[in-house]
Amino acid sequence: MAVVIPGLKMVIESESYMDAMHAVLTNKGWMTMPKYRLAGMTAAAFRFTVNRRLTPESPTAYNWVAENFLAADFIGVTAGSDAGFRFDAVFPLYREHAIAQIKRAIDSGIGAIVWKDRFVVAAGYDDERQSLFISNGVSEELEELPYGSFGMNASPYWYYQVLGNRIELDPMEIYRESLMQAIHKWETHDPMLPEADYACGRSAYDAIINALRNRNYDRDGMRTVTRAYAAAKRDIRRYMETLELCWPQLKRAASHYASVELSFREAARLAALDNELTEEANRKLIRLFAIAAQSEQSAIDVIKSFMRETIHIRKHDIALR
Repeated sequence: MAVVIPGLKMVIESESYMDAMHAVLTNKGWMTMPKYRLAGMTAAAFRFTVNRRLTPESPTAYNWVAENFLAADFIGVTAGSDAGFRFDAVFPLYREHAIAQIKRAIDSGIGAIVWKDRFVVAAGYDDERQSLFISNGVSEELEELPYGSFGMNASPYWYYQVLGNRIELDPMEIYRESLMQAIHKWETHDPMLPEADYACGRSAYDAIINALRNRNYDRDGMRTVTRAYAAAKRDIRRYMETLELCWPQLKRAASHYASVELSFREAARLAALDNELTEEANRKLIRLFAIAAQSEQSAIDVIKSFMRETIHIRKHDIALR
């Protein structure tokens, strides 16, 4: 007999893990806030990583287990997850365990987050059909994923996350912590990624501009990168406008992020136009990213000024929670 969580449906808007997480949280009744607020509160929107050739995996090049655990932790939600490679000899055992955990979550009324060449939501299962039912944000109908196909993705990775319980946290403290994380992600390279191949935060802009100047980038990846980060910068702008209502001192930061969003929106439009960028379009993209880089640095400077006391207390490790 099929077990399906009523009303659990993912909508692609943030082009990231946030789409899946927000679907699960809102369906469970643990969140009524819009998705951009979740993206800001978890600091996920502030993650900015690119492969130096702008390859398509850039927006998802991070430690899923650690970072997605923190995303839940920041908002007071417990989470359990596992991940690995499908070519491991013991993968069939991991798959069996993963499916059992996903089914247990669904039985408790909480959808699970699964990697199926993007983050999607497991909204149900049917043991007779030996399948999970997936909401992928593209199809209106749930997609059937046979148990035996779990983890068999175009990329060699498998991953799932199940959310456990929730406690109420002070929203103002969540907002403050998200600002600290924003500074950290802007100034720090992800230690999991080789710097020869990837750039993070402020350095990501330099990598994008260098790739465009040298014409050394993946064309499809360029579309994916600009589209995903245009969504992220839009979410940040909306989030900062929310925080501005709490702290008027952040008004200039919100204004700077509005400029960043405009640059990325135009960059995404240009990147989607043709298979090959013209010289004029290439030059315009370089200008847009240079403007965005300066605007985002200005926004971070405002945030750092606002958070200076906390920064001083945590000066030895700004990411310390």
